[in-house]
Amino acid sequence: MIKQTGIWFWPLVMAVLSAAGLLSALLADGVWDWVSVLTLGAVSATALYFSLGRSRPRRA
Repeated sequence: MIKQTGIWFWPLVMAVLSAAGLLSALLADGVWDWVSVLTLGAVSATALYFSLGRSRPRRA
């Protein structure tokens, strides 16, 4: 059986990164713009990797 913390860990990490990126983009300038680019870019890259990059081999 899988623990509940194992199931929710990575979705919570993605949610925190998204929230931090959006808040830093909305509330501050300068270095915080780069923080928002990095955090939202990491979330976007992860989503693209898991949605497009992982194709399962076909079974015979």
